[in-house]
Amino acid sequence: MKTLKFNLVLSLIAILCLLPACRTKSEIRREQEFERLKQEVSQTRGDRAEVDSNVDEMRVEMAKLGNVVEESAQGRIKETEEIRKELAALAIRIQALEQRAVAEELSQKQLAQEKPKAASLDLGRKLFDEGKFDESVDIFRAVVKAQPKSEDGKKAQFLLGESLFSTKDYASAVLAFSEFRKSFSQDALIPNAIYRQATSFREMGQNTDAKLFYQDLIERFPKSPFARKAKIELKRLK
Repeated sequence: MKTLKFNLVLSLIAILCLLPACRTKSEIRREQEFERLKQEVSQTRGDRAEVDSNVDEMRVEMAKLGNVVEESAQGRIKETEEIRKELAALAIRIQALEQRAVAEELSQKQLAQEKPKAASLDLGRKLFDEGKFDESVDIFRAVVKAQPKSEDGKKAQFLLGESLFSTKDYASAVLAFSEFRKSFSQDALIPNAIYRQATSFREMGQNTDAKLFYQDLIERFPKSPFARKAKIELKRLK
């Protein structure tokens, strides 16, 4: 009897010990759901942290872009101001050139309308003696145009070559003296004209042509003072 009672007690103890382990399906399901929620919360927290980090990075990038845009805008404003200044300066230069062109055109018209006389030749000589060679060129050309075959025209043609030579417009000087030689081939100033032509070629670096003109001068006018000068120049060119 005692043994039976003892066995019952042990069985009850065993049942009591097993009771906590014997959970219902609903309890197990609740625990699983709870674990899933915990995992989702943990994952959500991780995702939120990553989102926050990305947002912060985007804000930094936006700030940088804002600075770049602002700096670019300021740079463009400066460039625009510089361009405006350059355009304004260019407009002033164009206006000055236009005014100069108008003034020169009026001057040319006045010279064309004026009838050159002996006084015009005198004026050209006066300007030449004063070293105003550019101005004397215009006067001598006007005289030659009005009186090409006259005595004044002859003198103006030669002095035109001299004025051009003095301005170092050597190519134009050669042409002016050529016209003088053609129009007044027997004039006493021909040796001088040839010498000026030869020297003009030398100044332009055309030594072959210079030698030809110096040699022509020596052969045609051997007794001329310019022939002696030509011999000296030939020795220098050799």
